[in-house]
Amino acid sequence: MALSLLFILFLFTDFRQVICKFNKTRIVNTQQGQIEGYLVASKIYYEFCGIRYAITKNRYTAPVEPPMHKGVFRAEDRLVFCPQFQAQDIFAKPSDNEDCLILNVYVPSWTNITSLPVIVFLHGGDFGVGSSSPTLYGPKFLMTKENILVTVNYRLNAFGFLNLGTKEAPGNAGLKDIRAALRWIKKNIRNFGGDDKTVTVLGQGSGGIAAIYLTLSRSCKGLFHRIISMSGTLFSATSFDPFPLATASQVAKALGLNSMDPEELTSLYLKVPINKLEEAISHQMNAKSTFLPSVEKYLDDDPFLTDTPFNVMYSDDFNPVPAIFGLNTVEGIITILDYYTFTSKTDRILNGDYSVLDQRNFKVPSSIIGDLRKELMKLYFSGANNEQTATGSFIQYNTDFQYVGPMAFFTEAYTNNSKVDVFQYIFNYKGKRNLGTLLTGTTGLPSTTNMDDLFYIFDLEKPALYTNTDDALMASDARRQVRRMVTLPQNHGI
Repeated sequence: MALSLLFILFLFTDFRQVICKFNKTRIVNTQQGQIEGYLVASKIYYEFCGIRYAITKNRYTAPVEPPMHKGVFRAEDRLVFCPQFQAQDIFAKPSDNEDCLILNVYVPSWTNITSLPVIVFLHGGDFGVGSSSPTLYGPKFLMTKENILVTVNYRLNAFGFLNLGTKEAPGNAGLKDIRAALRWIKKNIRNFGGDDKTVTVLGQGSGGIAAIYLTLSRSCKGLFHRIISMSGTLFSATSFDPFPLATASQVAKALGLNSMDPEELTSLYLKVPINKLEEAISHQMNAKSTFLPSVEKYLDDDPFLTDTPFNVMYSDDFNPVPAIFGLNTVEGIITILDYYTFTSKTDRILNGDYSVLDQRNFKVPSSIIGDLRKELMKLYFSGANNEQTATGSFIQYNTDFQYVGPMAFFTEAYTNNSKVDVFQYIFNYKGKRNLGTLLTGTTGLPSTTNMDDLFYIFDLEKPALYTNTDDALMASDARRQVRRMVTLPQNHGI
């Protein structure tokens, strides 16, 4: 069912500011001890930043519960990033901090309700970069609503998704981190005033894909009750790796090891310094999405995914919940930000090399792959005879194959294999907070692209997004629309 954001304004109830004297700090009891949060300058909410929800026992395995802490833990660390490289991405920040499994909790200060709905946000970044830091995903817009927001860090790239089929590297550590965070929330969120029976997982990009993956793991049942995926879908080329051992071997070559032996690779990945590993990953084509979720073969590590996503959706392990799936109008515009990968691919197309159109997660018989490439060439690139036309054609190709096609296929499968409510939306509002449009320099186009909807929900501190006087009213309207979308499941009881 298509749901346009333009028709949900009537659901909005204005935030009524409560004027009273607030305490500057708030102490909450958790299973690990007392945690102290802080009232922000606007006095609208308390923030508890840098709460450790788990620790890593080994570099690539499932996390374990964090230890008790002595005294009162001051939850004030706003800049925790998991290991990652400096990509062409404003959300990327080089980091070698493996003690990064933290979450941030934001609680409205103006309401006395003690059982608030909980929104758990999973950041994007192609499973390779990003953070839950409030400097990137500020909560102030959502804090005008009666809900609690939790933003979650999880391991990325090799640290989160290396799968060698061994005890030391069984795969999907990043998804297991998210599961651990949801378990922590289940045990502790009531003490913050949240309702552990009304948890919505909201994700953008790869975070939206991760939200969907939660429905494919029996081990996550009961930890959440609905999902919202913004621009993230299964069955896209950056959602699943059918050959994780080959991926690990390819990166290992940049580290001086040419091997497909799992034990040799395990030894290398356990010993390699973080900076060397991140450098090797950064040199890969589509570097941010080098390591992805995959099927686990070693099953003694509290497994998360034991079969392909497609097969799980048609099995008893599928745990569907009410869902909202959304896209922007031309998602593929965002791909031009990866300049070197994008220009390399367009150059190959102009030179007649259509193997660049092959999809990483599709197995196509060698007997028909040539014919498939020719058909794609005719459909998308018949008029592409220079850089400009090739760029436009490739953007449309990426939009269809990375977003629209996979989303349509996935949504149909999700709906047909469940008895839950499923909604869809397309975000087409153009304003000064359309981050994807600003980054790609496409403000003159009528289309919206990846991340254009995200910052009508969150406040981006660095770099700051500004709204001029002429656009202020419309931007406010759009923020209300998207905030209503986020709380739509609670309002409709789904």
